[in-house]
Amino acid sequence: MFRKTIFAFVAMFAIALSSIAQQPDPELEYVLELKVKLGGAFGVGKTAHGNRFVIPITGGTFEGPNIKGEVLNGGADYQMQSVETGRTDLEAIYCIRTDDGVSIHVRNRGIIADGYFYCSPTFEAPLDSKYAWLNNAIYVCRPSGFMDGGIALKVWKVRDAFNFESTIQDIKPIPDAIRQPAAKQGKIEEFKYTAHRNGKTLQKHARVYLPYGYKAKDKKTKYNVLYLMHGGGDNTTSFLTPPKDWLPLRNVLDHLIADGKMDPIIVVAPTFYDDDENIGANKMDDAIALTRNFHTELQNDLIPSVENAYNTYLVGKDSLAVTASRDHRAFGGFSMGALTTWFQLAHGVNAVKHYLPLSGDLWVYNDKGEKQEPAVAAKWINTQLAATPFANDFEVYGYTGTEDIAGNPQKNLVEALNANAPLFRYDATAASGRPRPDANLRFSMRKGGQHYYGDINQYLYFALPLIWKK
Repeated sequence: MFRKTIFAFVAMFAIALSSIAQQPDPELEYVLELKVKLGGAFGVGKTAHGNRFVIPITGGTFEGPNIKGEVLNGGADYQMQSVETGRTDLEAIYCIRTDDGVSIHVRNRGIIADGYFYCSPTFEAPLDSKYAWLNNAIYVCRPSGFMDGGIALKVWKVRDAFNFESTIQDIKPIPDAIRQPAAKQGKIEEFKYTAHRNGKTLQKHARVYLPYGYKAKDKKTKYNVLYLMHGGGDNTTSFLTPPKDWLPLRNVLDHLIADGKMDPIIVVAPTFYDDDENIGANKMDDAIALTRNFHTELQNDLIPSVENAYNTYLVGKDSLAVTASRDHRAFGGFSMGALTTWFQLAHGVNAVKHYLPLSGDLWVYNDKGEKQEPAVAAKWINTQLAATPFANDFEVYGYTGTEDIAGNPQKNLVEALNANAPLFRYDATAASGRPRPDANLRFSMRKGGQHYYGDINQYLYFALPLIWKK
């Protein structure tokens, strides 16, 4: 029995080793920086192993893209210096506590020799906490600076080299039944509101989808709200009353709700154009300016008007009320509408938590009016978000197609966000086989998907239940 067990173990190890051997060399992922306060060191004296020193750990702070908090008083760094070689072996044992009250045990072993100063910390986090991901990895760290009465240490996780292409999820075809009208259909109506822009008062309208069973008098039942922005040259009817040869979004919504895949929601289709102007007269520069600034109209005019007229989670009309209900709100868009979505995230994350950029990337320009590389755009939006209270409280669900003219640009942007924008935590489930629990950036491409609403509405069939699953 023992020999069989050993043989099975060796066989499993060989299979794992064969798989691992095919992986590229590992790389490092930045995790956090510790700023540790130290007390006065004292020596134990010469022992059988060398000269023993103890340095008390009295406090400090730490922060990383996915975690921050304080270093607790009461730990120590136990150092042993070799008499023969001068090499110092250290072992620091202490605890940290996150800003939301989770205590984590840290044990950090390392060596100092001939100018080499590296350590390998291990973390013990509660299995039922959102920081359990710290438990199952190898980490390295080294000093990143010295301060009065302490030391700063940067920590990296050792991981497989990241292959972005292998992480992209493929979008499956929707069931054929979704293309047919549902037995229980919601209704679409026009909604008029007043907007204010650059000192002008505009009379505008949007299309509103109300789910089957919606009752205006039922004030106890509240609905989440999705805002969907059309593409360049399109209008408020593009999502909610498409031509017959497209997959109607109305069918998608009706079936998702009827099949129990999603809670009933309200969908609002506005326009970034002025209703009283000829859309064709708006050149590209005009359209970009309108998409870039639509967040102001959304937050100040459209959200208060729509969500006070229907049964939603908004209570009040001011900015504080809009912010208080942001968890119950999503914003998405196709093409130029996707550009609007990225700008909404950059400038209005206080009003909306969930984002659906559909076949469109982020355009950032320099002082000369030149469009910048995706890495520049990624760093820009990360800086914008870092200045808000919601830097770690947003969700992005990106979708496009392999044959879409915006497909590669959006893919390049998502890859740049993963590499250059630490506030965006990309879900690489396809490559790892394990969902990232703290992910807030997801991206999928449909093989053969093109730049039109028929494909976009298919993406929404899979995306919306991720946000408001019943």
